[in-house]
Amino acid sequence: MELSHQHRAEYEAIERAVIRDIRGQHDEKPKYDFTRQSDSDMLAACGVVTEEYPACYVTSTIGHVQVIPMDSDDLESAVDVEEFVSQRLRQAGRKVMLCESRPFQAVFATLMWLWVQDPRDSRNRPAGFGRRDRAGVGQGDLIWTMLPEDFGSPVHATRRADALEEHLASLPCTMEEMLWVFDYWTSYAEELRQYLWAYSPTDVERGRRIIQILGPEQVKRVLRFLADDYWGRYLGWPDLVSWSETEFGVTDVEFIEVKSSSDKLSEDQRDWILKNSEILQLPFKIAKVHRVQRILRP
Repeated sequence: MELSHQHRAEYEAIERAVIRDIRGQHDEKPKYDFTRQSDSDMLAACGVVTEEYPACYVTSTIGHVQVIPMDSDDLESAVDVEEFVSQRLRQAGRKVMLCESRPFQAVFATLMWLWVQDPRDSRNRPAGFGRRDRAGVGQGDLIWTMLPEDFGSPVHATRRADALEEHLASLPCTMEEMLWVFDYWTSYAEELRQYLWAYSPTDVERGRRIIQILGPEQVKRVLRFLADDYWGRYLGWPDLVSWSETEFGVTDVEFIEVKSSSDKLSEDQRDWILKNSEILQLPFKIAKVHRVQRILRP
């Protein structure tokens, strides 16, 4: 049925309003962001090298990938891609440690608890949370501690900038002294480590190793980096850290993000890579475990 002139005008007005609304929603939150750099372009802009590791994929289910060397047929020796790269690095005479975020959370909590939980901070308030080391086992004991209400935000770092400078300046400049302080403060920082999910002995052990690998000055740079925006920067750290040990100490440190053939970088990983390139400048590369062959496990 043909619309009357009045109805057609009303219909066209409604149509224009709907189109304006759709365009407004797209401008505010576009479904596709064509301005976002691809992973490869972003890595190239940051000068990140990708090293290829050819492998035979052993798969039993979609999403569960294990690999073996190309010259092996021992399916029982299949390992995940992180361990596969670790094995290759150890064979080359390098040391390797699983990394990701928790060792840095342990270092931050242990070396920064005096700044974070400073009783002179007027915005400190009681905070209660369940014990992280009993998460998933049942309802754990409740921990009560003091935390600033704006902890982890850039506002917290700006508000406490003078105290931050004072605290970082007070930290030791020698490896021996910084390790002593880390060991001595470990128990005092337990509540903050629990809060930041860096509660296990393994987290503490790897955090201590991070100090030995990076040295005091680089550790202080990491602490400042995290303090400036903790909740925006504590995730996305690389899978592995690798280094050489000589009679003169630790050398040739590399942080490594391991990816399988189909893996993409997460947003947290992209953010860390960009911020590392801009601020931390830790030596970093991608290890791509490239699928040359695939075997389906029975």
